[in-house]
Amino acid sequence: IDVAIGAPSVAYRETIISEIETNNGGLLNYDRTVGGARLQAAIHLLLEPNVEKATDEEGSGCFALRDNVVLLHDRVREYLNVDEDMEEDDLVESDDLVKALVEGIKGSLRRGYLGPFPVANVKCHVLDVDAERGVQGLREQPGALRAAAAYAISKMLSSDNGTNCTVLEPRMRVEVTVPEHMVGNVLSDLNNRRGAVGDVIIGDDMEASPDQVKATVTSDVPLVEILGYANSLRSVTGGEGTFSAEYKGHSVCEFKK
Repeated sequence: IDVAIGAPSVAYRETIISEIETNNGGLLNYDRTVGGARLQAAIHLLLEPNVEKATDEEGSGCFALRDNVVLLHDRVREYLNVDEDMEEDDLVESDDLVKALVEGIKGSLRRGYLGPFPVANVKCHVLDVDAERGVQGLREQPGALRAAAAYAISKMLSSDNGTNCTVLEPRMRVEVTVPEHMVGNVLSDLNNRRGAVGDVIIGDDMEASPDQVKATVTSDVPLVEILGYANSLRSVTGGEGTFSAEYKGHSVCEFKK
């Protein structure tokens, strides 16, 4: 069995907070010469957030991660001369030009503008496509459309210095069980870890001594803040505390480029 050993990593993601459109609502032209071959195509894209709450809890602020979606509008389907009713995933398998277009978009979304994090929860509308040599020229050189799509995504994410972009971090639902008299220490520690404390439930065993009464604290904590939490909890509670954690969703976090 191959075993990889190293520091744990956190699955940050990047997303957008509002709609972004190419060239202030029009076609964005791509025209480059690569290896002696001219690649030219123009494309009109619209990016919009595609978010879904990860939980129904009020004020949780957690979102489920969703795959990015590419939608071809009727004008584009007509220009590329592809089936108007076929799903995009099927078109990618059956049409090389659509495949190049989608690959250009999704490939550019593998890395966001703010950091080296994949972009998630985005819906990309392909509103228009054009080329000087027409669709036949694109079919002879699908790389031109792939490059134009990738270039457009890069320009959109970096527009206004990335003010429409934000970073998402994974948050965990943490449940800590400790002796009642240690609850204060645990709450203080969780607050220092950017935790949002929820319920504090005190045990109701009337026959137990004060040192034996257990309390359970629930809190939402960023995953990065609880790496190594077992050692910290052991230190805070003298080895008398236990905890469990499960993934709750991703939420917006502060991140400086």
